[in-house]
Amino acid sequence: MAQQVLITGAAGGLGQHVTQLFLNRGWEVIATALTDEEQHWLGSLPHCRTILCDVTRTDQVAQLATELPPTLDAVVHLVGGIRAGKPIEETAEEDFHFMWELNAHSTYLILRATLPILKRTAGAFVAIGAKTVLHTETNKALYGAAKAAVVHLVLAAAEEGRASGMRANVIVPSILRTEANLQWARNGEEQGWVDPTDVARMIAFLCSDAGRGVTGCIVPMYGKIPA
Repeated sequence: MAQQVLITGAAGGLGQHVTQLFLNRGWEVIATALTDEEQHWLGSLPHCRTILCDVTRTDQVAQLATELPPTLDAVVHLVGGIRAGKPIEETAEEDFHFMWELNAHSTYLILRATLPILKRTAGAFVAIGAKTVLHTETNKALYGAAKAAVVHLVLAAAEEGRASGMRANVIVPSILRTEANLQWARNGEEQGWVDPTDVARMIAFLCSDAGRGVTGCIVPMYGKIPA
């Protein structure tokens, strides 16, 4: 039987690379979609089952949990977002709530929904943090705080799942060379950014049998951007 993975944010800039890589390696993908457009694109991929779900909504994630197979091997949580560019005193409270919901709250909800399955299957959980969690940057304080919560939740899940053989890891990239990010690149700076395909390969490794001994790790992927 093919291995099964749940991928949230599967139609996003990074998600498309991750989804295609898992499919190419023979996994069955269960992908969350936020819009009908995302669902249509994901549904066109062979061996990809889509579920409409806003992963920041408690009720929708609870429903998602009822539709997951009990044999799920891995969960890749890619949903996240940023509103940055201002110092703390100029950042609107609504921007903090937006980043907290999209990053921290969604991670908590997905972990709560999937940990019982992954502990039974000795599966893998991978999420995405951010470089600013480890190397503080100006004008990203609230984004960094939200992503720091993601990192802590994943590391705590690793400890809670260790006895059952489940593992959990978090990748902290700098700037990904996605289509959306390329729109604001200037003067060739994107050449130093991280290729999403490289991140996809790392995620696949952490979910594979080869990565079975790796858990509770923060994996920095900065490309050519210095720490």
